[in-house]
Formats: sequence, structure tokens, C-alpha cells
Amino acid sequence: MPAELVELRPHDTHALRRAVLRNGTPSDEVVFDGDELDSTFHLGLRIDGEIVAISTWLERPYPDRPGDRGYQVRGMATADAHRGEGFGARLLTAGFDRCRADGAALVWARARDTALAFYVRHGFATVGVGYVDLTTGLPHHDVIREIS
Repeated sequence: MPAELVELRPHDTHALRRAVLRNGTPSDEVVFDGDELDSTFHLGLRIDGEIVAISTWLERPYPDRPGDRGYQVRGMATADAHRGEGFGARLLTAGFDRCRADGAALVWARARDTALAFYVRHGFATVGVGYVDLTTGLPHHDVIREIS
């Protein structure tokens, strides 16, 4: 059965956030600042009733470009059993389309270094110097993509 693109409620993202994004990190926090804002949307892919991939999109300018309308993509995660099936790309495409329709000029993320190649493959550029994220304790870089 093909994966169905669905809009999620914030709590629908928590199980995958915990399993994929918090596994092996010092934090088990799965509620993100901004999850409940009216301008935030959560996309997922569902197979046979199970959410297998997620992403969260917060209307938020990139700090170094406050004059450009932007969205921050957070919490990109795919269940281990479905990695490599193109689900992350599908979520990005759907999110880009929605952000563009909403008048955004760019999408950005604070990407784990282990995911940088994925973001670059999908048109993002790495910005600035790397840093260690305080929540996960993992190396990150900011990435940005123009969508207008």
C-alpha cells in the first residue's frame, strides 16, 4: 500500500520524535516550542494507519534574514523500517509547496550533521559554522533553501 500524505496534530508526531530523534540523546522532550501555533503545520506519511514519517513546519524567519518570510522545518523523522523509501523527500516537497503558496521565500532548518547530505540533495545550502545542539548533544549546521 502506498504511503498517504496526511496533516497531523502535534501529538501525532510524538512517538516518531521519541523513537527517532531522541533515541540515544540526553533529552526525551518531544514537544517543540511553536507546535501549537495556528501558523504551524505538521505533515506525515501513513501506511495502514501507522504514521511512518513526520515533519513540522513553523512560520519563523531565519535569524540572519529577518526581512524574508520563512518557515523552519523541524522534527523530520522516518521510521527505521521505511528509511530509503523517499519519504523525507515527499514531506519536503509537500512542505515547500505549502510554504510557497503561503508566500514564504525560504525554508530553513537546524540540521544534524548526519543529515546534511539529505538536505543538500534537496536544494539546501549549509550556512555558517557548525555547533553542538544543547538538546541532543549532537553536531548540527543551519541549512537554508530559497523556495520563491
